[in-house]
Amino acid sequence: MAMRPKRDAHIENIVSTSNNTATRDLVIPQRGTLPRVVVAMLGARRHYAVPRLLQEAGHLERFFTDGYIGNKLWLETMLNIFPVTKSPALIQRLLGRKEDAIPAKKVTSFDWLGLWYARALRSATQAGSLEDIYREGARRFAENIRKHGLGDGNVLWGCNCASLELFEYAKRCGIHCILDQISNPKPLEQELAEEEYARWHDWVPCGERCIRKSTLEAREREEWRLADMVVAGSPFVERGLIECGVPSHKIRVTPSGVDLRRFAPAARATFDGARPLRVLFVGRVSIMKGVPYLLQALNKLGPKLVQAQFVGGVHLNREKLIAFSSVANFAGHLPRHSLLEEYQWADVFCFPSITEGSADVTYEALACGLPVVTTPNSGSIVHDGVDGFIVPIRDPDALAETIGRYASDRKLLAQHEAATLQLRERAGLDRYQADLISVIWEIFGSVSCRNHISGEFR
Repeated sequence: MAMRPKRDAHIENIVSTSNNTATRDLVIPQRGTLPRVVVAMLGARRHYAVPRLLQEAGHLERFFTDGYIGNKLWLETMLNIFPVTKSPALIQRLLGRKEDAIPAKKVTSFDWLGLWYARALRSATQAGSLEDIYREGARRFAENIRKHGLGDGNVLWGCNCASLELFEYAKRCGIHCILDQISNPKPLEQELAEEEYARWHDWVPCGERCIRKSTLEAREREEWRLADMVVAGSPFVERGLIECGVPSHKIRVTPSGVDLRRFAPAARATFDGARPLRVLFVGRVSIMKGVPYLLQALNKLGPKLVQAQFVGGVHLNREKLIAFSSVANFAGHLPRHSLLEEYQWADVFCFPSITEGSADVTYEALACGLPVVTTPNSGSIVHDGVDGFIVPIRDPDALAETIGRYASDRKLLAQHEAATLQLRERAGLDRYQADLISVIWEIFGSVSCRNHISGEFR
C-alpha cells in the first residue's frame, strides 16, 4: 500500500485548524421548520456557487437572477450549434450563465432585465453613470421579485448594493436577511480608488477617469442596518465593515470556494531554470488590480527571468503597455472554459490587487497547484511563506523580489507547489458549503456554533 507523503509540521497545523472549525460542530435540530433560502443575485457571482451549494444541502427555495440560460434548454441547444472556437464572445458568456446542479424549476430569470442591464453597462462612459445603472438595475430586479413573491422562503440572501429594496420587502414579510458583502465597503473602496487614480491618471482611458463620491454609500449602509447578518469573504473585508460602523456581532467571515473538479492540478512542464518563469494574472487588467506595479516588477526582472500572461479585459491605455511587451502578453478576455489551460501553463500566479472581497482567481490558482503571490487586500486564503507569498500593496520592489525568489530557487517553488496540493481542500466547495450552512442555521436560530470560522484564516 502506498504511503502518504509526510506533511510539513506547519502544513499539518493548518490542516488541523481547518478541520476544527464550527462547521464540524454543526448541530441541526430534528424537529421544526427548516431554512428555505431565496437567493437573489444579479450576474453570475462566484459562478452561482451559493445557490448551487444551498440546493445540494436541501435549503434552496428559489433562485432569482437576470440573464440565465440554464432554464432554457431550447435556447442552449440552438446556441450550441456554433463551434466553441467560432462562437462570438457574447454567446460564449451566455452559455456560461448556468449551473447544472440547480434545477431549472427553481430558477426565475428576468432575461429582459439582463439584456437592458448588459446594454446599459456597455454604453456607460462615466463612473457616475455606471452607479446610476447599478442602482436602477437593483430597483428593477427587486420590483420583479416582489411581483413574483418569495414563496415559502424564510431567509433571503442578497449582495451588497443590490439588495436594499429586497431587504425592505423581506422585512415586511418577516423574513431573515443575509447580506453577502462581495467587495470592500464603498467608502474605503472610494478612498483607495482616488489614491490610485492620482498615481496612474494617465494610464486610465478617458471614459473611465471620472472619480466622484460614490452614490451607493448610503444604500450600502442601509443594507447593513437591515441585514440580520453580513457575510464577509475575508478578514480584510471584515476590518473594513467594522471601520465603517457595522457591529462585529453581525459579521461572519466566510471565505469563498471553487469547484475542485473543475480546477484541478495537471501535468505541467517543470520549471528547470532553462526558460523564463511563467507568471499568470487573471482578472480585469486595471489600476485597481495593481497591474502597473506588477508590470514594473516584471520589467525589473527582465525577459530572461520572467514571462507573464495577462488574461482579462484591458482597462488601461494601450500605449502605456508597449514598454512592457518583452515581459508581458495581454490575451484579453477568455471564456471560462479556457482558463484551466492558462493555469496549467503557468508556474506562479500573481494577483497584486488594491481592493477585493475575496478574489476567486486566487482560489482557482491554488486549486490548480500554483503558488500565489498576492496582497492582503485580495482577500485570499494564502498562507504567507507556505503556499505563496503576501506582499504589501503598491510595492513593485517586493513583487520583483518575491517573483525573483521563485525564478532563482527551484526548491522553494517545488515546496510551495506541494503545499498547494496538500492544502487545496481549503479552497473547495465542500468547505465553503459547510460554512454557508453554518451561517444560515445560526441566523435561523437553530444551530449551536462554537468557535466560528472567522478565526481560521487570521
